[in-house]
Amino acid sequence: MAGGYSPHSRQQASDQSSEYSFSHLVPVRHWARDPSLRSWPVLLLIGLVCVPPIALVLLNHATEATIHDVAWIFAVYFAVAWMLLLGVIVRPQHVHRSMLAAIAVIGIVTQAPIAIFLETELHSSTGSLLDIFTIGVPEELAKAIPIVAVAWIWRKSWQTQTPRDYLFLGAVSGLVFGAAEVVHYFTDVLGSLSGNVNGLVLQGLTIQYIWRFLTDPIDHACWAGITGYFIGLAITGQTRKYAIGFIGIGIAAVLHGLNDWNPINAHPAWVLITLISVLLFLGYARAGALLPHERFAFGEAPGQQPVPGQLPAPGHVAVPGDLVAPGQMPPEPWPGPATAGAHGNAAPREAWWQSSPGSPRPAPAGQAPAGYAPSGQPAHAGQPAHAGQPAHAGQPGQQPQTVVTQVLPRQPKPPPKPWWEQ
Repeated sequence: MAGGYSPHSRQQASDQSSEYSFSHLVPVRHWARDPSLRSWPVLLLIGLVCVPPIALVLLNHATEATIHDVAWIFAVYFAVAWMLLLGVIVRPQHVHRSMLAAIAVIGIVTQAPIAIFLETELHSSTGSLLDIFTIGVPEELAKAIPIVAVAWIWRKSWQTQTPRDYLFLGAVSGLVFGAAEVVHYFTDVLGSLSGNVNGLVLQGLTIQYIWRFLTDPIDHACWAGITGYFIGLAITGQTRKYAIGFIGIGIAAVLHGLNDWNPINAHPAWVLITLISVLLFLGYARAGALLPHERFAFGEAPGQQPVPGQLPAPGHVAVPGDLVAPGQMPPEPWPGPATAGAHGNAAPREAWWQSSPGSPRPAPAGQAPAGYAPSGQPAHAGQPAHAGQPAHAGQPGQQPQTVVTQVLPRQPKPPPKPWWEQ
């Protein structure tokens, strides 16, 4: 139509005007109606952005009390940041926020008084390697108390928890201790130097104590995490050998004592001790992904083996040695790399920190998983039966049965939501 807008032109004009509507320019409606903007990650981001300016505003009228409060704010700020990073890396599946709150409360109440009392009684000093016993052991024992307390409170959950869960709980206990320690160093030790240093010395001390807000919590988290891993081994194992928890305390105490020893502390070897500590922590996080009794991946009770000559119960997942009746199809072969993914492509493997504890680990390319016997090979040593051959030939009145020599992969139950999604 001459001199006017076509329907297509009017639609384009309408679309362009909607791009600059009030809700796009001022997203108040999104904040009011979109629940994702009120989720805890969003609120956490807001808190992490706003807390430092709040603390700096408090310093405008600095007093001894406000400096102490601001020191606690910054210590907790960095400890929470480390906890979030460790949570993403470790991925504990059976830890919830009430456990973390209990660790924090118990740690604040018990850790510092116990550590100070023991160190005072043992006359602690960093001048010799005896600080392993006068500093390392007392502080690692103090950090282990919240882990043991939480384990006892939630003792009914031991059957479902893994050593990795207690490693993370130990790390949180260490973060609490490290935050309290750095506040002590900042307010008491650095405060006692007021008026006695200036110039480059003052600048160096300022940077040093700023770095302490970052390094102290994560160092203590690695050591206490090692302790937590061994405590988890002790209480989640079948035999429950609680004494194994002291192995973790010993390892952490040695690393802690070497870290504080004067010939190492603040020298190049100090970096090596820190590196060893974090590598051990990550190694134990990997090793603690499964329960000690989860090697029974197909649901058998500990010590239970398939009975030769007995048909599997309905709903039972076939394992090597199970028998199938005549005419029953054996399970499908274990999916290899070419059949694991859609359209013949191999399914992508998750990194270990992305896999949930208890999930079956895929076999390497071209290699069958443990317990898999290819067709035509014996399923068990000493059993002559092969796939497709009678299991009890020569016995009158019995129908021939076939020995299952292939494993049907069992679909794992969906793991519980991690603590940051609960």
